[in-house]
Amino acid sequence: MNWNVVFVVLGAVVLLGLIIWVVGGNEVSRLRNQYFRSVPLPRAQAEQSLARHLARLQERYPGKTEAWYLRRVLADLERDRR
Repeated sequence: MNWNVVFVVLGAVVLLGLIIWVVGGNEVSRLRNQYFRSVPLPRAQAEQSLARHLARLQERYPGKTEAWYLRRVLADLERDRR
């Protein structure tokens, strides 16, 4: 067995996981900031409001990613503004 190949493949898998983690985290941050810009509330109240929205959606749709819940909150917010 060629251990160099094993280490290269293992390193590539770890690097790919790190990239996915960083990109996913950036999406969550971007969506949270988009929510805070969209609601006309002080930051503390906006954070409480977002927490309530996320908790409600997590109960209704368990097992989704945080980004999914945030996209849903933003879509609901936009729908309600029409």
